[in-house]
Amino acid sequence: MQTTQTTPPPVEDIARSLRRIATAGLPVAPNFDDETLLGLRGVVARSIQPDDRLSRIKALDDLLARLLVNYPDDALGESARILFALAPGSRGANLTTRREAAASAAGREADHFRKRVEPDIIAAVAWQLHRDSQNYIPRGRAVPPPLESSGDTPTIRVGDVANKEAAEHQELLSRLWAHVYALRAEILRVERLKTWPHDPTEPDTSARILAEALAARDYEVDAVKQLIRAYTDLYGQRIAHGEAEFDAEALLRLAGWQERPV
Repeated sequence: MQTTQTTPPPVEDIARSLRRIATAGLPVAPNFDDETLLGLRGVVARSIQPDDRLSRIKALDDLLARLLVNYPDDALGESARILFALAPGSRGANLTTRREAAASAAGREADHFRKRVEPDIIAAVAWQLHRDSQNYIPRGRAVPPPLESSGDTPTIRVGDVANKEAAEHQELLSRLWAHVYALRAEILRVERLKTWPHDPTEPDTSARILAEALAARDYEVDAVKQLIRAYTDLYGQRIAHGEAEFDAEALLRLAGWQERPV
């Protein structure tokens, strides 16, 4: 029986377990059995069969790949992907070869990279995993009104409208997730337009389109914040989506939004 952590373990413990994966390289091996990583709430929530170790391994592998693609430091992003054998050309290479390539990508000497940079990369990925697991709430806590629908399907079941309370909960749940996905879409649009302008030959048009995208993104940020407040006032922090459970306050982060300093 696989365990699920009630709270994310310390970042240092996650980093220690990640070293094993960095040494072998991705994908995560089928015999991987480290409960520090396989028990992370974000891994469990993404597993099709949470009680199956191989299902958790696949979820961990997918999550690590996504986090490495979105590594928070652009200067070391490619080095991180090489170190973990995610970058093209690094797959199947041994650790020494990957370290040398990662050091070269970062413009560092190999021994310095191994002693100074590599631990920082592993710690940064560990922090990403820790933050990701903060988005989820383990099962077994107080729950909102009982539902027959898991919340991620467009179908409406009898239990969703069996009484006024259930119908109101389903309605607010759906509106909140709709705006979470809308916010994600607007964030993606803004980032796309920054990299690939609407029309590079017409700067004024591209600037206008980007400004409209920024305004739409900010609108969705406010909408999600308002709906989170409405939801938590009525039902508390726990919010369902499919087989996973989330911390409602973490939905902005889940959509990809990071609050900027004022």
